[in-house]
Amino acid sequence: MPDRAASRTALLSDAEAESLRLQLLEVIPRLRRHHLLDLADTLHEAVRERRWSPEERLDMRA
Repeated sequence: MPDRAASRTALLSDAEAESLRLQLLEVIPRLRRHHLLDLADTLHEAVRERRWSPEERLDMRA
């Protein structure tokens, strides 16, 4: 099993992203409201972490 921290920072290929998108389209209609809210929270947090990861932050020093 790959290192979880490394897999969190690895970008998906187009094929992997498309595969995930298709899987989500199949699963989402079967989820209950609380599952959808949990999924939304998880995705939101993942985007926030990726957007503000230390290696991608802008250097704001003057």
